[in-house]
Amino acid sequence: MVLLRISDKMSTFNEHQFEKKLLSLKDSQDSIQNLSAWCLQHRQQNKKIVAIWLKVLRKVKPDQRLTLFYLANDVIQYSKRKGYEFVQTFAPALQKATTLVRDNKVKQSILRIFKIWDERGIYDETFISDLTGLLTTSTKGQSSEQSQPLPDFQPRILIEKIKSCKECEDETDMLLKKLNDSHLSLSDADALRASLKDRRQGDDVVSEVDEGVAKMEAYVRALEQELKERAVLIELLEQGNQFYDVQKGEAKVVANAYKNFGSRVKNLKRRLDELIPSLKDCSPVPSPDVNAPSPSPDSDIELPEESDPIPGIMIYFFRSELQTL
Repeated sequence: MVLLRISDKMSTFNEHQFEKKLLSLKDSQDSIQNLSAWCLQHRQQNKKIVAIWLKVLRKVKPDQRLTLFYLANDVIQYSKRKGYEFVQTFAPALQKATTLVRDNKVKQSILRIFKIWDERGIYDETFISDLTGLLTTSTKGQSSEQSQPLPDFQPRILIEKIKSCKECEDETDMLLKKLNDSHLSLSDADALRASLKDRRQGDDVVSEVDEGVAKMEAYVRALEQELKERAVLIELLEQGNQFYDVQKGEAKVVANAYKNFGSRVKNLKRRLDELIPSLKDCSPVPSPDVNAPSPSPDSDIELPEESDPIPGIMIYFFRSELQTL
């Protein structure tokens, strides 16, 4: 029973606990390997683990981002040997994370990780090339932005905050209207004294004053709350501006990569179109004459000599061109 409880406890995955582990991860072999083993133990939660890894990586400074990449490297390489899903799960997150480690202090270390993955066949050559391109391609204003931790920006929170500010504004306007509808002048003491003609009327005035003060206090509290909400909204808008600036830079990198790929495809098509006319005279099996008699079943077809270089050249050409794409 004790062993069963321990096993159940070890198999429990807590997102908040894992996030704290990532934030406290040290750049040491023991620290990285211990957390790597923890991730592998909870590999059934690989999608959540990778999502939280990327979330934390956005928050921390460049040095800590490198440490998180070391952790990912350890998990990915072990998973490759064992056939775990981490290799595939990490792939899209790595593309996003690579744009966050362009700082010169960590760039070369990240490139070494990519080189190891390439040499050991962790990912294919095309994927490694994409990661390298994302890492080495710089965008305007990127150096200053990437040196600072990116905010954990979520558009949903911004939308909710805008709605909250609108509700506060409506509440403040309503309280101000109620305050203005009160005909009692709280700022004119002489007018208040003049209205006190008898004791009964004095009690009514006191009641009105108390009611007016309560309305004023409610209005002031609403204003204070609205100011707080607006301050948070301004901060979220600034975070959103930074976040979307980075996203725009990443989109430009991807768009430029596709543009270059399209240009190379068009160039290959043009070269193939130029080569097509010459292929008519280079067929490895010559076409028979129109008036040639049909061959008998025992007839042999004359094929080109093996020394004929044309077919080999064509095969080499196609292979070399396709490899450049």
